Amino acid sequence: MSGNVIHTPSDMKAPSSSMPQFREDFAKAKHIVVLTGAGVSAESGVPTFRGAGGYWRKWQAQQLATPEAFEDNPSLVWEFYHYRREVMGTKDPNKAHIAISECEKRLKSQGRRVVVITQNIDELHKRAGSENILELHGSLFKTRCTKCEEVIENRLSPICPALADKGEPDPKAKDAKIPVDQLP
Repeated sequence: MSGNVIHTPSDMKAPSSSMPQFREDFAKAKHIVVLTGAGVSAESGVPTFRGAGGYWRKWQAQQLATPEAFEDNPSLVWEFYHYRREVMGTKDPNKAHIAISECEKRLKSQGRRVVVITQNIDELHKRAGSENILELHGSLFKTRCTKCEEVIENRLSPICPALADKGEPDPKAKDAKIPVDQLP
Protein backbone atom coordinates (compact mmCIF):
# COMPACT_ATOMS: atom_id res chain seq x y z
CA MET A 1 0.00 0.00 0.00
CA SER A 2 2.87 2.31 -0.86
CA GLY A 3 2.17 5.54 0.99
CA ASN A 4 -1.62 5.27 1.11
CA VAL A 5 -3.13 5.99 4.50
CA ILE A 6 -6.40 4.38 5.40
CA HIS A 7 -8.35 6.06 8.15
CA THR A 8 -10.83 4.16 10.26
CA PRO A 9 -13.62 5.78 12.29
CA SER A 10 -11.71 5.11 15.52
CA ASP A 11 -8.67 7.20 14.50
CA MET A 12 -10.50 10.09 12.82
CA LYS A 13 -11.05 13.34 14.68
CA ALA A 14 -14.54 14.69 15.09
CA PRO A 15 -15.20 17.68 12.84
CA SER A 16 -14.46 21.03 14.43
CA SER A 17 -17.14 23.68 14.84
CA SER A 18 -14.54 26.35 15.54
CA MET A 19 -15.03 29.39 13.31
CA PRO A 20 -11.36 30.51 13.68
CA GLN A 21 -10.24 27.01 12.63
CA PHE A 22 -12.64 27.07 9.68
CA ARG A 23 -11.27 30.45 8.54
CA GLU A 24 -7.70 29.16 8.80
CA ASP A 25 -8.49 26.01 6.82
CA PHE A 26 -10.54 27.95 4.25
CA ALA A 27 -7.73 30.46 3.72
CA LYS A 28 -5.37 27.60 2.78
CA ALA A 29 -7.79 25.65 0.58
CA LYS A 30 -7.16 25.61 -3.17
CA HIS A 31 -10.28 23.59 -4.02
CA ILE A 32 -13.54 24.35 -2.24
CA VAL A 33 -16.88 22.57 -2.56
CA VAL A 34 -20.10 24.25 -1.53
CA LEU A 35 -22.92 21.74 -1.08
CA THR A 36 -26.45 23.17 -1.14
CA GLY A 37 -29.97 21.90 -0.92
CA ALA A 38 -33.50 23.18 -0.50
CA GLY A 39 -32.65 25.48 2.40
CA VAL A 40 -30.63 27.89 0.28
CA SER A 41 -33.48 28.34 -2.24
CA ALA A 42 -36.24 28.37 0.38
CA GLU A 43 -35.05 31.88 1.26
CA SER A 44 -36.03 32.87 -2.31
CA GLY A 45 -39.53 31.50 -1.75
CA VAL A 46 -38.96 28.24 -3.62
CA PRO A 47 -41.20 25.51 -2.16
CA THR A 48 -39.13 22.72 -0.64
CA PHE A 49 -39.51 19.18 -1.87
CA ARG A 50 -40.21 17.65 1.53
CA GLY A 51 -41.66 20.55 3.52
CA ALA A 52 -45.14 22.05 3.57
CA GLY A 53 -44.64 23.11 -0.05
CA GLY A 54 -43.73 19.54 -1.01
CA TYR A 55 -47.31 18.70 -1.93
CA TRP A 56 -48.79 19.38 -5.34
CA ARG A 57 -52.48 18.68 -5.53
CA LYS A 58 -52.71 15.54 -3.39
CA TRP A 59 -49.28 14.09 -4.15
CA GLN A 60 -45.96 14.50 -2.41
CA ALA A 61 -43.36 15.76 -4.86
CA GLN A 62 -41.29 12.57 -4.39
CA GLN A 63 -44.21 10.52 -5.73
CA LEU A 64 -44.20 12.39 -9.04
CA ALA A 65 -40.46 12.92 -9.51
CA THR A 66 -39.70 9.37 -10.60
CA PRO A 67 -39.31 7.55 -13.91
CA GLU A 68 -42.10 5.19 -12.78
CA ALA A 69 -44.56 8.05 -12.21
CA PHE A 70 -43.67 9.48 -15.63
CA GLU A 71 -44.19 6.09 -17.27
CA ASP A 72 -47.55 5.64 -15.51
CA ASN A 73 -48.93 9.12 -16.21
CA PRO A 74 -46.73 11.44 -18.32
CA SER A 75 -49.48 14.07 -18.54
CA LEU A 76 -49.73 14.40 -14.76
CA VAL A 77 -45.96 14.55 -14.31
CA TRP A 78 -45.63 17.19 -17.03
CA GLU A 79 -48.35 19.26 -15.33
CA PHE A 80 -46.41 19.01 -12.07
CA TYR A 81 -43.14 20.12 -13.66
CA HIS A 82 -44.88 22.82 -15.70
CA TYR A 83 -46.22 24.29 -12.46
CA ARG A 84 -42.74 24.17 -10.87
CA ARG A 85 -41.19 25.85 -13.92
CA GLU A 86 -43.81 28.61 -13.79
CA VAL A 87 -43.18 29.16 -10.06
CA MET A 88 -39.47 29.66 -10.80
CA GLY A 89 -40.32 32.50 -13.16
CA THR A 90 -41.32 34.49 -10.06
CA LYS A 91 -38.21 33.70 -7.98
CA ASP A 92 -34.80 35.36 -7.83
CA PRO A 93 -31.44 34.39 -6.34
CA ASN A 94 -31.10 35.48 -2.72
CA LYS A 95 -28.14 36.76 -0.68
CA ALA A 96 -26.78 33.22 -0.18
CA HIS A 97 -26.72 32.45 -3.92
CA ILE A 98 -25.04 35.80 -4.57
CA ALA A 99 -22.47 35.36 -1.76
CA ILE A 100 -21.49 31.93 -3.13
CA SER A 101 -21.12 33.37 -6.63
CA GLU A 102 -19.04 36.31 -5.38
CA CYS A 103 -16.84 33.93 -3.39
CA GLU A 104 -16.28 31.83 -6.51
CA LYS A 105 -15.26 34.91 -8.52
CA ARG A 106 -12.99 36.30 -5.78
CA LEU A 107 -11.19 33.01 -5.23
CA LYS A 108 -10.83 32.37 -8.96
CA SER A 109 -8.74 35.56 -9.19
CA GLN A 110 -6.48 34.00 -6.52
CA GLY A 111 -6.03 30.78 -8.49
CA ARG A 112 -8.44 28.89 -6.23
CA ARG A 113 -11.47 26.94 -7.39
CA VAL A 114 -15.00 26.79 -6.00
CA VAL A 115 -17.46 24.14 -7.16
CA VAL A 116 -21.12 24.32 -6.18
CA ILE A 117 -22.76 20.92 -5.83
CA THR A 118 -26.49 21.39 -5.48
CA GLN A 119 -29.50 19.17 -5.05
CA ASN A 120 -31.66 22.03 -6.33
CA ILE A 121 -33.15 22.03 -9.81
CA ASP A 122 -34.04 25.73 -9.85
CA GLU A 123 -30.86 27.15 -11.45
CA LEU A 124 -30.72 30.02 -8.95
CA HIS A 125 -26.97 29.47 -8.45
CA LYS A 126 -26.48 29.90 -12.19
CA ARG A 127 -28.65 33.01 -12.28
CA ALA A 128 -26.62 34.45 -9.37
CA GLY A 129 -23.47 34.07 -11.47
CA SER A 130 -21.88 30.84 -10.26
CA GLU A 131 -20.09 29.03 -13.07
CA ASN A 132 -18.84 25.73 -11.65
CA ILE A 133 -22.10 23.99 -10.77
CA LEU A 134 -22.93 20.31 -10.53
CA GLU A 135 -26.69 19.79 -10.43
CA LEU A 136 -27.18 16.41 -8.78
CA HIS A 137 -30.85 16.18 -9.76
CA GLY A 138 -30.72 18.08 -13.06
CA SER A 139 -32.59 21.26 -13.92
CA LEU A 140 -36.21 22.23 -14.45
CA PHE A 141 -35.11 23.76 -17.72
CA LYS A 142 -33.35 20.77 -19.26
CA THR A 143 -35.26 17.85 -20.69
CA ARG A 144 -34.07 14.43 -21.78
CA CYS A 145 -35.82 12.59 -24.57
CA THR A 146 -36.99 9.19 -23.35
CA LYS A 147 -36.27 7.67 -26.77
CA CYS A 148 -32.90 9.08 -27.93
CA GLU A 149 -31.80 10.53 -24.54
CA GLU A 150 -30.88 13.91 -26.09
CA VAL A 151 -30.78 16.65 -23.44
CA ILE A 152 -31.94 20.12 -24.45
CA GLU A 153 -32.44 23.35 -22.55
CA ASN A 154 -35.91 24.82 -22.90
CA ARG A 155 -37.11 27.98 -21.17
CA LEU A 156 -40.37 28.38 -23.10
CA SER A 157 -43.42 29.14 -21.02
CA PRO A 158 -45.31 26.92 -21.44
CA ILE A 159 -42.86 24.32 -22.67
CA CYS A 160 -45.54 23.17 -25.16
CA PRO A 161 -48.99 24.55 -26.11
CA ALA A 162 -50.86 21.64 -24.47
CA LEU A 163 -49.56 22.70 -21.03
CA ALA A 164 -50.84 26.29 -21.29
CA ASP A 165 -52.94 27.10 -18.21
CA LYS A 166 -52.36 23.62 -16.78
CA GLY A 167 -50.71 22.49 -13.54
CA GLU A 168 -53.01 24.19 -11.06
CA PRO A 169 -51.81 23.00 -7.61
CA ASP A 170 -55.26 23.02 -5.98
CA PRO A 171 -56.08 19.50 -4.73
CA LYS A 172 -59.52 19.82 -6.40
CA ALA A 173 -58.01 20.56 -9.84
CA LYS A 174 -58.72 17.99 -12.52
CA ASP A 175 -55.85 16.20 -14.28
CA ALA A 176 -55.54 17.50 -17.86
CA LYS A 177 -55.04 14.02 -19.34
CA ILE A 178 -53.00 15.45 -22.21
CA PRO A 179 -52.34 12.90 -24.97
CA VAL A 180 -48.69 11.81 -25.09
CA ASP A 181 -48.27 13.05 -28.67
CA GLN A 182 -49.01 16.61 -27.45
CA LEU A 183 -46.43 16.55 -24.64
CA PRO A 184 -42.78 17.58 -24.99
